Amino acid sequence: MPKLLIVDDETIFRKGIGLMIAEMQSDWSVVDEAKDGVEALEKIELLQPDLIITDIKMPRMDGIQLQYIVKERYPHISCVVMSGYNDFQYARESLKLGAKDYLMKPFERAELYTLLDRLQAEMAVEKEQLTTNKKDKQVQSQMRQHVLAGLLTGSIHHGETELLDNVGVQFPLPYTSCLVAKLDRDSVTDERYYQLNPSLFSVYIQQFIQESIEKPLLGYVFILNENEVVALINHEDTAASFADIEKLTNRIRKGIRGQSNFTISFGLGGPVKDLESISKSYKEAGLALLYRLVIGGDRLLSSDTIAEMTMEKLEWHTADWNLLNQYVQEGDLVNVHLQANQFVTKLCQQWRDPELIHEQICKMLLHFYELAVNLTVVKMWLQGTDMKQVLMEIYSISSSKELSERCQKLLGDLSVCMVNRKKKFVTSPVELVARYVEEHYAEPITLNMMAEIAYLNPSYLSSLFKSKQGQSFIDFLTEKRIEKAKAMLLHSDEKIQVISDSTGFTNIRHFNRVFKTLTNRTPTEYREGKQTS
Repeated sequence: MPKLLIVDDETIFRKGIGLMIAEMQSDWSVVDEAKDGVEALEKIELLQPDLIITDIKMPRMDGIQLQYIVKERYPHISCVVMSGYNDFQYARESLKLGAKDYLMKPFERAELYTLLDRLQAEMAVEKEQLTTNKKDKQVQSQMRQHVLAGLLTGSIHHGETELLDNVGVQFPLPYTSCLVAKLDRDSVTDERYYQLNPSLFSVYIQQFIQESIEKPLLGYVFILNENEVVALINHEDTAASFADIEKLTNRIRKGIRGQSNFTISFGLGGPVKDLESISKSYKEAGLALLYRLVIGGDRLLSSDTIAEMTMEKLEWHTADWNLLNQYVQEGDLVNVHLQANQFVTKLCQQWRDPELIHEQICKMLLHFYELAVNLTVVKMWLQGTDMKQVLMEIYSISSSKELSERCQKLLGDLSVCMVNRKKKFVTSPVELVARYVEEHYAEPITLNMMAEIAYLNPSYLSSLFKSKQGQSFIDFLTEKRIEKAKAMLLHSDEKIQVISDSTGFTNIRHFNRVFKTLTNRTPTEYREGKQTS
């Protein structure tokens, strides 16, 4: 039974279409409704309809944007668009995106029924063909993605033309230029950015670029990562093609800005003649994009535009991080975010060289890394990564807003670690460890684990524990487990194996041996109340 989702911001249309289809007495099933593209995407992920009937003009995300994303993420789902008489130019755009048909509002019942009957018949044929070809296409698509990404890293060379042919990638023209597109984060409100899955912006940008590339430019467009869309443009002579690429990017930026109300920036690498050099063009595109930090986004950036800029050599004294340092250690999260944002914003406004901006931010982060090392909170702060990876990530960010958000997040997390550290030291480290053993005696526990919890060196903790408790940590842990086992032996009917497992012993032999050493009885004798001779 084919499933259908209706998307329209007017309730009366959604309900009316649903009623028409219910009265059709066909196999079609209306699985749900949505009032705009954002809500539709949530329901598409959950319900996986076969067909979407969508209006074009809707708030938050219109039908055109919805189609771009559906085409990329759910290519098996068909779309039919609805439009008023004055919206036909949008309907035409939808047909270019692969819409199966369009319905002009208001439409007749018979028109809808004829369309659905036709689509159901087409779907039956397509489903049969899809079953045959789906696996091969998926494999080829994944291989193509790997090959294209490999070109950017320089791991694929000119002699591997057979590999390129196998995945349908060809560069017949003499030159190739790398074009990298990124969302201008400051053109999107936080509410809109986090309401959607951020990766959807890249999906939309990829589809828009792919649809916009026309002859004489040949391009392969793909998403390299969540924040980066890459187009490899294969072209003729360099001078004329630069003008064509510039026109292309201007057209794309204007289209996205007009249709979707956000902006993007492009970085363009220089033209290269061989496959091995595509990685060089990609690096140049990334370097050009860094200059968004100082001249803003919504533009095409290339080595030529950078060369035209006048680099100001500013005198900059060592940054004063005392106030920020104070807020971090106090756990004042609001002021940490405020000061971090002010620091990054001031750098980007006053400096004209992205490399120096990144350098100052990395110096600031290394200052706080040293603080985290001294207070033994690095592991808690960085959560499985290391400072080298953090600094590499900082150098890859070319948006002042993203740079500010990343610094706010890093320093905010460190501030929370400071607060938690203070809370844990309200009691002494020995009391903290003793309480942990009391609550977690059934779990695997080691001295090293306790040292991490108490933020102390293991050998120092061992010495401190013995001086305060009058016994070693291991003896204390063992006695605690035996105490719990004795209580269970007296007050429960559990098997001894179960009691051994429940009190943290690795095996029953070890449990029996330790129990007898400390009590002069076996667990069975203790339960029965018998004295050993």
